[in-house]
Amino acid sequence: MKTLYSIALFLFSTTLLQAQFSFTDDFESYGIGDYIGEADTLWTTWSGATGGAEDAQATIENAFSGTQSIYFSSSSADGGPQDVVLPFGEVFDEGDFEFSSRFFVNGGAYFNFQADTTIGNTWAVDCNMNNDGTIVFSTGGGGTVFLSSTYPTGEWFKLDVKINLTLNDWEVFINDNSIGSFSNTINELASLDLFPLNGHSFFVDDVMVSHEPFNPVGINAILTDLTIPTYVQIPADIDIEGSILNYGDETITSMDIVWTDGTNSYTDNVSGLLIPTLGTYDFTHADQLSMTTLDTANVSVSIENINAGEDVDISNNTIDLTVISVEFVAQRIPLFEHFTSNTCGPCASFNPGFQTLLDANNVNDMSNAKVGAIKYQVNWPGSADQSFNADIGSRVSYYNVEGVPSAHIDGLSTSSSQEEIDEHAAVPAFLKIEGTAVATEGTDLDVEVTVTSYDDYPNASIHIAVVEDEYNNTAGTNGESEFFQVLRKMLPNGEGTTADLSNGNSVTVSESATFAVGNVTADSYRLWEGLGNCRVVAFVQDEDSKEVLHAALIEITGDLEVTPSWDCVANACVDPGTGDGEFSSLADCETECVSTSISAWEDLNIQLMPNPAKDNLSVSLNSNSEKLNLSILSMTGQKVLDKNYGILNGEQLLPLDISNLSTGFYTLKVQLNDKSSIHKFIKQ
Repeated sequence: MKTLYSIALFLFSTTLLQAQFSFTDDFESYGIGDYIGEADTLWTTWSGATGGAEDAQATIENAFSGTQSIYFSSSSADGGPQDVVLPFGEVFDEGDFEFSSRFFVNGGAYFNFQADTTIGNTWAVDCNMNNDGTIVFSTGGGGTVFLSSTYPTGEWFKLDVKINLTLNDWEVFINDNSIGSFSNTINELASLDLFPLNGHSFFVDDVMVSHEPFNPVGINAILTDLTIPTYVQIPADIDIEGSILNYGDETITSMDIVWTDGTNSYTDNVSGLLIPTLGTYDFTHADQLSMTTLDTANVSVSIENINAGEDVDISNNTIDLTVISVEFVAQRIPLFEHFTSNTCGPCASFNPGFQTLLDANNVNDMSNAKVGAIKYQVNWPGSADQSFNADIGSRVSYYNVEGVPSAHIDGLSTSSSQEEIDEHAAVPAFLKIEGTAVATEGTDLDVEVTVTSYDDYPNASIHIAVVEDEYNNTAGTNGESEFFQVLRKMLPNGEGTTADLSNGNSVTVSESATFAVGNVTADSYRLWEGLGNCRVVAFVQDEDSKEVLHAALIEITGDLEVTPSWDCVANACVDPGTGDGEFSSLADCETECVSTSISAWEDLNIQLMPNPAKDNLSVSLNSNSEKLNLSILSMTGQKVLDKNYGILNGEQLLPLDISNLSTGFYTLKVQLNDKSSIHKFIKQ
C-alpha cells in the first residue's frame, strides 16, 4: 500500500500556506514485475523515462514486510542504468523532514537527496553503503564527509534520516539507534534518488518520507552554542560567550543568562531585547571565568526567565562544558599538503578554486595565517613537472598518493572546504614551534627550528619545507601558468627528522642548503625567483597516526638577492643563478663567448620546428658540404643528446627524437666544421 497526502496549514498568523507532506510505499500494491515509475504517478526516473532500464520493478525475491520490495543492481562501470527518483514536489528548506526505509544490502548501496527541483543541479547529500559494511554521508561526490559509521550487511535493517531543516540538524539512525548527527553545507531537500553503483546489489522496502513545516509556538529560546575554549593557557580570564536562537513565535525582550562553575553562580539580567522568530542574539557575560593554576572547571551556562515567563522546551536551554587550564596551548594552523601537476587536466580545474579558499584564509601569511600550504608538483600523469624533485617523491610515497589532485589537511585526506579548515583550527596544539631562517648571498640558507612539547608525542618527526610563494611557468600541458606555495626543498629531505617529543622535551633541528636561481628543471632544487620569493613552513607530524600536530611559518631574512653572473655554455651566455659565474657582466661574457658573426649563418637558414615541441623536433638547414653535428644541452649545460651527421650538402630536414627529455627549456647547438650556432627551444 502507498499513501500520499498534504494538509494546508496557516503559520505565523499570516496567509502563507504551508503544506504537510507525507508519503509511504511498501510496494504491495504493484503487480509482480511492474515498473514503479510507470505504475505510480509520483515515482519517476533521473531522465523522466519510466517503464524501462532506469526504472525499478516490484519483486517477490526478498521483502521485509508483506511479499514485495524493489531491487537494484549494476555491473556497469558508470553505475545504473537503474536511477529511480522520488520528487517531493517542492524544495524543503525549513521544518522537520524524515526519510525512513528498510534496506537489504549485499555488495553495496547508494542514494542521494537532491536540493533542487531540477534533477542533477545540486546534491544535498550522498549516502554510500560500502561493501565493507561502512556507511558514509557526504557532500555530492564525497568531498566533505559528514558522518561515517557501519551498517549490517546481508540482512534487513532500518535506516532513518531525521532533519530539522530550520536548525540544520541532520541525525541518522540505524535500527532506531543514532549513529551521529551533522550540519549540512546544503540544507535543502527536493527529491530522493536511488541509484546502484558498479557492483551494488540491494533491496528497498517500506519507504517513508514526511515533512512538517516549521510551526513556532509560544516562548521557545535555544542556547545554540558557546564559544569557550576547551584548553586555556594560564593565567587566563575567559569570556563566557554564546548564541541564543528564538525558536518560538513570541518576540524575546528579556532573559537571565546564568553560568556556574559548580561553586559560584553568576547572573546577567538582560533586557531591552527584540529577538524575532528565528532571530539570534550573541552575548558575552559580564563575569569572566578566571583560571590561575592548572585546574579543570566544569562550567554550566543556561538561559532562564525568558520574557519573565515559561519556556515551552527547557531541554535546550543549558549547555555544560569543561575548561582545562594548561601550561601552554597554541592556536593550530591547519596545514594543507596538496599533490598536483602541470600535466594533470583535473588539477587545472580544481586548483583555482582551491587557491581561492586558501587565499580567503590568509595562506602562509607571516602574521595572520589561518591555514598553511605546501604544494607538491608530482612527475605524473604526463612528463615530469619542472618543480618535481626527490623530496616530493618522498611525500608521495609517505601518503601513498596514487592520483592528483589530492589535498591532505593535517595529514588526512580532505574535501578542501572552509568547514574542514575551521574544524581543524579548533583543535588545540600543545607544541611550541620557533625558528629562524637566514640567507647569505641569496643562495645559502641556514634554518634552525626548535620544538617544545607540552604533551606526549614520543614518535614524531620535524619537517622543514622551503616553499616558493608564486611563479609563472607555461611549460606544462594542462594550461596552468601560475603556481603558488610550491615546495622547492625539504631539510634535510622529505623524510624529515625523527624526534622524541614527549611532554617537556625540546628538540632543535639545524639545517643548511645552497640554492641556485632560474633554469628550473625536474629533479632539481633550483628556485624560480629566489629566496626573496620563499618562506619556510615547519611542521610536526605524529608518525603513529600521520597527523600533522602543528605548523608554523618562518620568514627568511638576510641577503635574499643573488649577484648576477654568467658562464659560457655552448657559445651562449647563461646565468647559473649561483652568483659565481665566470663573468660578472653579460657584455664581457658575450665578447669572449659568442665569437661567430650572425651574418655567417644567414645563408644556412636554420629553423627549429615545431617550437615548443613534444616528442619530435625537426631541424631545417641549408648545408654547404660541411661536417654537421647537432647536440642538445639542458639549461644547466648538461649534454642530453648528441648526433653526428657527417658531411651534408644542400637543404636538410633532420628529425630529433626528444620524447625522453623532461619538459623545460633546452639549447640546440648546431656545429658546422669549426663554427657553431645556438638556438633555444621548449620541450613540452
